[in-house]
Amino acid sequence: MSHSDPDTDIAVTPAKMEALLCDAQGINWLEFAPTTRDAFRAQRIASYRNYRNESIPHNEIYKDLHRGRTDASLYSFAYTLTRHPFKCSEYHFQLRNLLYSTTNHSVYYSHNDQIRSWDSITKTSKREMVAPFRLSTISARKEMLFMGAFTGEFCCKRVDSDLDLESEVRTGVITNDAMGITNHVELVDNRNGGPIAVISSNDNKVRLMDMNRLQITNEFGFSWATNCSALSPDKRLICVSGDHTDSSIISADSGDEVFTLKGHIDFSFACAWSPCGRYVATGNQDITTRVYDVRNPSKALVVLPATMGAIRSLRFTEDGAFLAASEPCDFVHIYDFHGTTQNIPYTNSKLPYVSKDKKEPSAGPLGTDAFRSQTIDFFGEVAGISFTPEDGNILYIGVSDHRYGSILEFERCRSRSDMFLRDVVL
Repeated sequence: MSHSDPDTDIAVTPAKMEALLCDAQGINWLEFAPTTRDAFRAQRIASYRNYRNESIPHNEIYKDLHRGRTDASLYSFAYTLTRHPFKCSEYHFQLRNLLYSTTNHSVYYSHNDQIRSWDSITKTSKREMVAPFRLSTISARKEMLFMGAFTGEFCCKRVDSDLDLESEVRTGVITNDAMGITNHVELVDNRNGGPIAVISSNDNKVRLMDMNRLQITNEFGFSWATNCSALSPDKRLICVSGDHTDSSIISADSGDEVFTLKGHIDFSFACAWSPCGRYVATGNQDITTRVYDVRNPSKALVVLPATMGAIRSLRFTEDGAFLAASEPCDFVHIYDFHGTTQNIPYTNSKLPYVSKDKKEPSAGPLGTDAFRSQTIDFFGEVAGISFTPEDGNILYIGVSDHRYGSILEFERCRSRSDMFLRDVVL
């Protein structure tokens, strides 16, 4: 079933914002006078209490923070459909990986006990799968959809088939442990090109599942709950973040620890590799993102501050140009990696390497004053964030809110030479 009701839905575009006297979420702040948007924002930041597990004072890391330039215009608002009946849902205050884009116009997201797909061309939402359990996290790629549960179960289906809606859904058990919440799942290919799931569970395990056979092939144990794991682009290393101040880089074959990423002062719930494989980012409840160079991982290259809450989700564009970091609510930060990776060919990317520094001379590398970022400001809990594949042309942000919940769509700001490369050369 698909749905878009012109009598209740409010489509918001840049052109309509002025006509509707509203912001990107369709909120008309004149209705809340004399309270202004800026005043409400300041009040919300002042009253927000970030959840922490450790009590180490934040002044321990203040000296390491680096902001660079925060005035960049990297992505611009394009579209949202607010007051839609099939809004994004989030189920756990620490787990925010419930939205994935698989093509330039398709995005999968959670809604109550369902996984639905949103088509940005037809502006319709369709039910894809109903969870037979309490849903905790999802993952998706072009041909496959996966959901994990609070009870250690999973179900999945192919989304590139023509079978009936529910007939091809397959179910199974990841763990029978009472603490076996599925915290995070990453669907990727292994070194042989076969589809696997990298599963992080609250029972202190990271597991690799062969998605053709739906069998666990590797299981790696830790002394703390694993909240997020990411396979490196060369498929040889796994970054594991969890209920510990440190993150571990382990061998994808043996599970042996290769090195440790230190510096955070609380638990981490997000990690991501740059497509070139040289950098790995971790997001933490200490309200920072740290980026490490794996050639010298003893200290973070840069520590990037958030605005008011933990970093719950991290995503790189497939061309390595940008990193997005999501707080639990209200803020998503985008960091410009043009000046950092300009001389590194992305051998694992589907796109041919093009040096970006000639088109972006003002984009400085990590840790310099010219390093650029943008903060996207909205209101509501974040269900998940996702760039479109390959060129990262669209950034989707799933917002969970009873009235203004929606999928916010932001379009990559490109130079004329960028557009030529995308539309003609590529």
